[in-house]
Amino acid sequence: MTVGVQASEVANMEAAIFEDLKGLFVLAAVFMLGWFSCRPGSRLAGFAVRGIQGQVLTASTAKHICEDEEQYQAKPPSLLVSLKEAEFATSRKTDPWIDAVAAGITVEDSMEAEVLSFVTPSSPDVVLAGVATAECGAHGSASELTAMDEQMHSFAKRHDLSACQRLWRRWPAGLTPSSDTLAEVASAARCAAVSIADADFVLAVAERFGDVTLAETALCAGSRLCSAAWLAAAGARLYAAGVPETPEHAVAVARAYGRERRPDLAVDLWQAQSEMQSECGLDSSASVLPAAELYSAALEVCVGFGDFESALRLTKSACWHAPATSMGQAAFLALSRWLARRQDLHSAQECIRAAQRTGSVVDLATFRAVLKAAARNADMTQARAIFREMISTGLEPDFSTFAAMIRGYCSAGDMDQAMAYLHTMRQGGMSPDGPIFDSLLEGCAHRRLPGLAGQVLADMEAAGVRPSSATLAILVRLHAARGDLEKGLALYQELSQCHGLEPDSHAMGTLVCTCLSSGRHDLALMAYQSLSSAGCRAAARTFENLIVSCLSYGDLDFAVRLVDEALCLTRPTQQEDVTAEGVETNTAQQRPSWRVFLEPKVIEDVLRLIGRRRLSKSLGMPLVMRLQAAGVMVPEHLAEAMLDCAQQPDQKLLSPLEQRCNERQSWCRSAPSAEPL
Repeated sequence: MTVGVQASEVANMEAAIFEDLKGLFVLAAVFMLGWFSCRPGSRLAGFAVRGIQGQVLTASTAKHICEDEEQYQAKPPSLLVSLKEAEFATSRKTDPWIDAVAAGITVEDSMEAEVLSFVTPSSPDVVLAGVATAECGAHGSASELTAMDEQMHSFAKRHDLSACQRLWRRWPAGLTPSSDTLAEVASAARCAAVSIADADFVLAVAERFGDVTLAETALCAGSRLCSAAWLAAAGARLYAAGVPETPEHAVAVARAYGRERRPDLAVDLWQAQSEMQSECGLDSSASVLPAAELYSAALEVCVGFGDFESALRLTKSACWHAPATSMGQAAFLALSRWLARRQDLHSAQECIRAAQRTGSVVDLATFRAVLKAAARNADMTQARAIFREMISTGLEPDFSTFAAMIRGYCSAGDMDQAMAYLHTMRQGGMSPDGPIFDSLLEGCAHRRLPGLAGQVLADMEAAGVRPSSATLAILVRLHAARGDLEKGLALYQELSQCHGLEPDSHAMGTLVCTCLSSGRHDLALMAYQSLSSAGCRAAARTFENLIVSCLSYGDLDFAVRLVDEALCLTRPTQQEDVTAEGVETNTAQQRPSWRVFLEPKVIEDVLRLIGRRRLSKSLGMPLVMRLQAAGVMVPEHLAEAMLDCAQQPDQKLLSPLEQRCNERQSWCRSAPSAEPL
């Protein structure tokens, strides 16, 4: 009897073992299917792990699993279990490979296992509880859904957006977070959003649940982290989800366009918004600016990027409305200054008047820019009106403002007003500088007022302002205008030696041009030679004026010399001059030797005149060879003509008058008895 009972028990045990092995293989196949077809931690893989750990869903184990589930639902969920705790919880199993698989499925390659434990850590299901709860979805119980909401709240409170995103990927479709959870997610996004993935997560949550606060937070994060295209698409998604449209979204898109260096698109966005409001009948009056916040942001973007053309297009579309914000008004005044620098006085004053209508204060820089533009146009009536308006607003004119007024009146020829502003400037405690005195002397030279010029020069010396070479050149021009060029040149030499002034190319050009305009070719050549020996290098225009003058006077030798010196075709001769004290100076070494490029027409005129004078052999051909050796382009036909003429002997070309005189003399010699006519 005992043997029979033992045999039956052994048979039952073998059947149970076979059934358990069969279930184990089935669950292994289910595990592989869940691992490859689903993500790690899926519900199918979770049940497979349970089977591997010994909880095979057979008749003998199903009862225990149901009892465990009832115990799990009765216990509150815990927070996070670290990776070490998960390993400790599964370390009681005898098979380490099974424990590793279970931990790997549950932890999902992170440093913290996002699991919910409903039992003590000694339970083998402590790692799988979070998976079972998170994957239950809409089919789970109310306690499990509450646990997911609390877990999201915990993650958001710790500003762990990565954990929130992982939990959001398993979030059931029918589960709605509490208002506190959504508020915590918004707070975490405002503080810890650092990537585009964070902005996408907050946008997805706001789109699903239609939360306005989350929508604003998503757009704020997107304005910092994403492109303008992302912001536009996000706004369209939110509006489609029922989130009301806000002006802040359009402002964020406009600023994103500015970061992408496309302020013109910000202007197009405002124009589209304005047209939309006009079609809807909103803000139809001309005094109300549509989309005022977007208008201010677009103007700031345009001025900040330096695209004043787009800013001008924007303000013209808005009928010169001034923004209401302080930053927008500053950008509006910057546009006014830019228009003044472009001599667009009408538009610049439109900006000023629009800013004053809104009650904003126009700064000194804007008034000064508009005043300078009026003075450059010699519109001193408007400049005086701007000056008085600036004073009426309580602003004190600075040095640049007085200088602009003085230069403007000197250009207009009103020297009385220029001297009056100079006197007002001195009363304000400001001392004029050299350029202001030069402007006054220039006005005296144009009006031929030597007496006033002497007074200005005396004031200049009393103020301790040292005259420059430009000042002396103006004095020479003043005396030349009165027909006393020699006195002007003597004054130039006296003042330059008294103040130790070194001549420059500007002073040389002024002296040469003054002498040539007075018809004194000889004085022009003397001034050039004197200043050249002092180490001053003439400018290209000075060389060209002297060469043209030499051609008009027929001085071909000096014209060729000037061409050689301008283009550095020959080295200067080593001539030594002896001063009055017996000191030898090498003038050739004092002269600078950099090349000055002349106009090709000037060189061609020199070669043509040489050919007409039959001096190709002595002057023309050597000059052509030097020009070609220096790399200066010579027209081919001129070079060939010069070569043909050089092969013939040079002969003096007589003028028609000289030819007629020679012919008459030959007649007289052939008929000596004839009386001259």
